[in-house]
Amino acid sequence: MANFTTLKDVAARAGTTAATVSYILNDKKGRYVSPEMRDKVLAAAKELNYIKCAGASSLKGKHTKLVAILVPQFENQFFTRIISAAESVFVSHGYDLIITNTFDNPVREKDILYRMVRQRVDGIIITPTVKGFENTENIRQAGMNLVVVDRPLSGADDYNWVTTKNYECGYKGAEYLIEKGHRKIGYVGWNSGISDLDARAMAVLDAFFDHGIDKAGCHIINGGFSADEGRRMTREILEQHPDITALFYGFNMQAVGGVDYLCKSGIAIPEKLSVALIGSPEWAYVGYNGFTHVDMDEYNLGIAAAQRMMDLINGKEISPEKLHIRQDCFLVEAASVKDINQERGGII
Repeated sequence: MANFTTLKDVAARAGTTAATVSYILNDKKGRYVSPEMRDKVLAAAKELNYIKCAGASSLKGKHTKLVAILVPQFENQFFTRIISAAESVFVSHGYDLIITNTFDNPVREKDILYRMVRQRVDGIIITPTVKGFENTENIRQAGMNLVVVDRPLSGADDYNWVTTKNYECGYKGAEYLIEKGHRKIGYVGWNSGISDLDARAMAVLDAFFDHGIDKAGCHIINGGFSADEGRRMTREILEQHPDITALFYGFNMQAVGGVDYLCKSGIAIPEKLSVALIGSPEWAYVGYNGFTHVDMDEYNLGIAAAQRMMDLINGKEISPEKLHIRQDCFLVEAASVKDINQERGGII
């Protein structure tokens, strides 16, 4: 059970009664309270990170049967699949979900977390923004049940984290293209500011190095996280490096825009340009070709996150070496990548 600060805790710090603390924090009128005492109470509440419970006091010490899930992008199938998988677990245990979209906005994330703490939900599952470490600090200090999915809390180690091996995702995709003879590859990525996601681009460079290929043939472009940015970056990288034989998209939201640009520009896939991506959106399976992609197995991410949350709710002790769950990804071959080894004289 989370160790939330109570009115009695604030009262003890301020040297007064819980009734006086309640009176001041609820900004009631009609009773005189000295300015000095008001300042002491407000200062104590701030120091102790007091957050008022929105529910009835009868809920104290009991489960609310509510779990909050915060994701950054509802439109991204990666996250909707995680939610769907997690929900199947919680429903089987009689729990309901509060599902919210942070839009990758740290200010909104902080506000939602505050409201979820006020609701005294039994736990929070979150894919954090770049300010996730700061925004979850009070929650972690209070011992509230918290499970982080996909992205890490940069700056912390002792938290429950369920993720796919992002570096491996980048490496497997790049290595596959290299094995198919491609030596001029463009990587379209995202300026996320999140180290574990940025590792995908680093893995592409490492794959070139490990296979003894000149890194000058690896062209990386990073931008915003949207289909429009995918279109823009695809156009830009092809204009700057027309000798590219393959494009590797690090994120499926950018890939959908990039593929749309290629199709509308009359660039045949894979005859003129090979394409691979990280992620497994439904459109990657559409048509007679399909797209080669690295599947991050988001369904099992959702299952693992929900199961870990139920373990925490039920008071199960998690050993430090088991706090982080890193699952493997796997490559799915399709017809969007052309084997050009013969065109290169069979040199691998």
